Amino acid sequence: MGRFHPSPARVGGTALLILSLFGCTVLGILVLDRLHQRPRTEDAYLAADIVHLAPEVSGRIVSMSVRDNQHVQRGQVLFVIDREPFEYRVQQAQAQVDNLNAQIEVQTNQVSSQVSRAEAEASSVSAARARLSLAQATQGRLEPLTRQGFVTHEALDRARAETRSAEANLQSALQGALSAKQAIRSVAPLRADFAAAQAVLREAQRDLRLTTVRAPCDGIVTDLTVAAGEFATTGHPVFTLVDDERWWAIANFRETQLSTLAPGQKVKVYAMAKPNEPIYGVVDSLNAGVVPDEGASAGGLPKVPRTLNWVRIAQRFPVRILLRDPPSRLMRIGATVVVVVMP
Repeated sequence: MGRFHPSPARVGGTALLILSLFGCTVLGILVLDRLHQRPRTEDAYLAADIVHLAPEVSGRIVSMSVRDNQHVQRGQVLFVIDREPFEYRVQQAQAQVDNLNAQIEVQTNQVSSQVSRAEAEASSVSAARARLSLAQATQGRLEPLTRQGFVTHEALDRARAETRSAEANLQSALQGALSAKQAIRSVAPLRADFAAAQAVLREAQRDLRLTTVRAPCDGIVTDLTVAAGEFATTGHPVFTLVDDERWWAIANFRETQLSTLAPGQKVKVYAMAKPNEPIYGVVDSLNAGVVPDEGASAGGLPKVPRTLNWVRIAQRFPVRILLRDPPSRLMRIGATVVVVVMP
C-alpha cells in the first residue's frame, strides 16, 4: 500500500490553526495581565453627599425661594418660616433682661446705703468700746481710793453706774451693727437671674435667625414637593440638597482585585451618557466589608447553608473614588459609569 501524504493545503491549515491557538493564548495572557495591572469594572455608579434640609425651628413656611432641580449657592436663602412668633419671644426675653437689669441697679444703690449704715454702726461699736474701757478704768481707780477715804462712796457709785451704762450701750451698738450687716442684701442672685435671662434672649434671637433657612453648601435642590403655606416641623426634611461640591464614583471590584488597589491611585471614569469623554479621579478609600449572603446569624446561632455551590463567585467590595473637576452636565446620582484604574 502507498503511504499517505497530506496535501500542502492541509498542512498549511493545521499550522494556521496552531498559530491561531498560540496567538489566542498569548492574547489571553496579555489581557489577563492588563486586567491585573489595570483593574476595571462596569459595576459602578455616581454618588454625592446629600443634605436633608430640615428646619431647626417649627412654623409655617411663608416664602419658598427655590424650585425643584434648581442649583443653589452656599448661603443662598432657600425658604423662610413665619418670623412673627419668634419676634415676640425675642421681645419678651429682652423685656425680662431689661427688668432684671433695672432691679440690679436699684439693689446696688440699696446695698450701698446699707453698707454705709453698717459702717456707721461699726463706728458706734468702736465708740461704745472706748466709753466702756474709760468707765471701767475710772471705776478701777476710784475703788481703792474710796476704801482709803479719799473718794466718797457717791463718786464710786456714779462711776459704777457709768460702767453699767457703757456696757449696755456697747451691747446696743453690737446689736445694731449685726442688724445693719444682716440687712445688706447680696446682688448675686439677681445677677444669676440676669445671666439666665440673657441666655434665654440669645436663644430667642438664634431661633429668629433660623427662621431663614440657607443653603449649607453649593448643591442642587431635589425632591421638593411643598410650597409656601406648608407647616415645617423641626427635624423633618422639607427637601433634599445634593452637595455638588464633591462627586464620587462608587465602583464594586472583585475581592481578587483589591490587592492591586490603594488610596491615591489615579482612575479614569467613563459615564454611560458620554462614554468617549474620560473623567479623572483618585481612589479615596476601600470599603471595609459587606453583608455576606451566607453565614449570617439567626437567633444568636450561626446560619450555615445545607447545600454548597461548587462554583464560587468572588465577592465584590465598594471602592470610593473622588472625581477631579467632573463635568456638571454628566453628574447625576446613580448614573452608570465604567471605572478603569491606571497602572
